[in-house]
Amino acid sequence: MAAESLRERLEELLAESGERAAERERNAFDEAAQGCERRIVIYGSGGLGRRTLAGLRANGLEPLAFADRNPARWDTSIEGVPVFSPETAARRFGFDSAFVIAVWSPVVSAGIDSIRANLAARGCRRIVPFTWLFWKYSQTFLPYYLWALPSLVHPQREQVREAFELLEGRRSRAEFIGQLQLRLTGDVAGLIPPERGVPYFPERLFGPRDDEYFVDCGAYDGDTLRDLMAWTGGRYRGAMALEADPANFAALQHRIEEDPNLRGRARAIQAAVGRRRAKVRFRASGLASAAVSESGGIEVDSVSLDECLAGESPTFIKMDIEGAEMDALEGASEVLREQAPLLAICAYHTQGHLWQIPLRIGRLMPAGRLSLRAHCMDGFDLVCYAVPPHRAMDSAREDG
Repeated sequence: MAAESLRERLEELLAESGERAAERERNAFDEAAQGCERRIVIYGSGGLGRRTLAGLRANGLEPLAFADRNPARWDTSIEGVPVFSPETAARRFGFDSAFVIAVWSPVVSAGIDSIRANLAARGCRRIVPFTWLFWKYSQTFLPYYLWALPSLVHPQREQVREAFELLEGRRSRAEFIGQLQLRLTGDVAGLIPPERGVPYFPERLFGPRDDEYFVDCGAYDGDTLRDLMAWTGGRYRGAMALEADPANFAALQHRIEEDPNLRGRARAIQAAVGRRRAKVRFRASGLASAAVSESGGIEVDSVSLDECLAGESPTFIKMDIEGAEMDALEGASEVLREQAPLLAICAYHTQGHLWQIPLRIGRLMPAGRLSLRAHCMDGFDLVCYAVPPHRAMDSAREDG
């Protein structure tokens, strides 16, 4: 799609009134369920499916069943709700029930659209993305990652437009349009296919340097350090990995100690990353979703990158810190202005990060070329890249 067509599509999306968006919030689920609003089958019995079950019960609704692709869960029950195979659930409930797809996970194929098509092929008549249910009962379910009420987007029109103009190239702008449409409609159909390759190291945007110094904010168990080794072929100057979750940090330390390509060159710090040094509440889970949270069960240290990187010369900073990215960028303002490193910043943990993160990066590091890439289906693993001009590849200039 040409640049002008993308800009026109942006204006079409932003031209909608807040009242019209609010009407869609209220009615999308009921219209799709078509009279079966109280006869619900939850497709997916993982974390999101169980969150959906709890929210339905909080609103006086008891689902009929779970449907799940995992054979180990068939003919069992979760909190009193039976679990069936998709085939069995479709045969028993497909004609007169609403199937709510409650699956949102980091996959590169077979996302929500694929699930919807499979259910329809099995005879299910009413298939609804969890988003529309969450809108209907927003006080219970929202916000949840990028999912929030569409009417909240429209008061931020000018920021959305400004962020769009900061992005370089057709692909990045098409990604932005698809992601904006997702936030406004709850429908994944407008998204472009995910970027191929390894997250945080897209081949067509930039390449490694022999003196790479990598800063991994939200290092989890060191999985991105493993990818760094493959990307650089083991040729790099150093790495700093920050992780606050105790179980994850133990796994991170173990990976560094056991890998001869990391031991002695990678440094692990047990801390969250934020605007300044502080104590913060933290929701520790031993999972990638562990995060700073006021309702967290433990207290951890939070540090700024300006403090941690004093005396260092970082060349590449990655952030996947479950919604704390804006504060962490502000806490790295000196480093960004003085060092102008590569940035790979996740932009899907809240609705507004789609435009707020490019704007924040543009203010702190105006020379960086901004690109947007989703590495998984359905809006998951959306990353905003800032590439200093001297590190941008020719292919990035061609398609952004």
